[in-house]
Amino acid sequence: MHMRIKRILAGLAAGVLPATLAAQDPTRTSSAEPSVTAVTNVTVIPMTDTAALPGRTVLIREGRIAQIGPATAIRVPAGARVVDGTGRFLIPGLFDMHVHTSKTRASALGLYVAHGITTVRDQGSEHAEVLRWRREIRAGTRVGPRMLIAGPYLESRNNIERMRRDPPEARVEPFERARLAVGSPADARRIVDSLARLELDHLKVRTVQDRETYLALGAAADAAGLRLTGHVVTSSPSALLEAGQDGVDHLFFIPPDSLRAAEARGFWRELAARDVGVVPTLVLRESVLRPADYYEALLDDTTGAVHPLRPYLSAFMILDWREQAEEQTPERRALYERIWPMAITQVRDMRRAGVRIMAGSDVAVLNIFPGASLHQELEFFVDSVGMSPAEALASATRLPAEWLGLADSVGTITSGKIADLVLLEGNPLEDIANVRRIAAVFLQGRAFDRRDLGDLMSAVRAMPDIRTNDWLR
Repeated sequence: MHMRIKRILAGLAAGVLPATLAAQDPTRTSSAEPSVTAVTNVTVIPMTDTAALPGRTVLIREGRIAQIGPATAIRVPAGARVVDGTGRFLIPGLFDMHVHTSKTRASALGLYVAHGITTVRDQGSEHAEVLRWRREIRAGTRVGPRMLIAGPYLESRNNIERMRRDPPEARVEPFERARLAVGSPADARRIVDSLARLELDHLKVRTVQDRETYLALGAAADAAGLRLTGHVVTSSPSALLEAGQDGVDHLFFIPPDSLRAAEARGFWRELAARDVGVVPTLVLRESVLRPADYYEALLDDTTGAVHPLRPYLSAFMILDWREQAEEQTPERRALYERIWPMAITQVRDMRRAGVRIMAGSDVAVLNIFPGASLHQELEFFVDSVGMSPAEALASATRLPAEWLGLADSVGTITSGKIADLVLLEGNPLEDIANVRRIAAVFLQGRAFDRRDLGDLMSAVRAMPDIRTNDWLR
């Protein structure tokens, strides 16, 4: 896997952009930028009910897909930027449905784009700063993916009190800036009401005080018109359904013997019927089951010898990873070794029941890298869960776009949609690992070819947060 990433990085021409990743609005043209881009003679993988379409030309105008048709029938306008798609494959831009941008810091936003990820769902960060970064992306003054944000984590009061028992000098994360204590049903109603007044897209629950508070969170979120997503905070399937949680991240910690097979199948079918979106983050296996000396070497590496993306990670993220590495124990590893087969079985059973399974990486957890780990998640879906490459690709394109209410704009390749696209050197329907072989990325119509992507990677590495921790208490 690492050698593939090294080959990708080596193929990106080196260059320098301003360290802020400043750029013109990608949907706005200028005298230096053609008003039309044409991807010619490419195989389009639309991720609709339509099969792959070979020999197509795709015209992009003003940030949107203007026309798709046989290369022999499409006239490329004079002065258009032409991207040769011969022998290449065009897919929709990818989604990462679980990231933590405050922990990765702003530099990671460029890494997502360089890896073909054009939309991310932030599942817990400091609201003010991720909102600022999102506004900068929308204004075109920062290069980054579309961001959907949950704002702060919703935590149990007990968990916040536990975190406060650590002396301030021993803490890495300034958790008060990104986590809210919810200790009672009254707290739940008050806090959800205040969050609903902010510019955010959904809520993220991580821990809960008790069943009554959990049910109150669900009711308050529903009343506010906000989806409640996050961890499975109860071992009771009935409580999760009663609370009306709309999205689940990670595993269901439901004792395997607590449900008979028929009851389990009924629970999965009920999740499917309610369209509860599940983001299993199987790639978290990489954060626990590597040898301890691998994590030590990774953290000490500054050259990319252990992992080629290591030099592109923020100073805060490395500090946080060191803390996470210290928490790794043989007992935790043994626990996860027991959990892993259960996780695979759960995802396989949910897939058979028709649950909407979507790709996310939980970027900011130890050894989970912005961009590259999403690619690895898709490989787990194919190799461990048994998805076809087309199913895995749908989990990072069409399925999240539908679930997030963005299907009229992104997630598939059809005329009129926003031109969030990825040009690949290999066919991902034959081998899902080909999503790593990126020739170009189109972000709201703005084309990033190999040289541009190299410039973007150089700019990431030059950003101040790579050298200095800028998320302080």
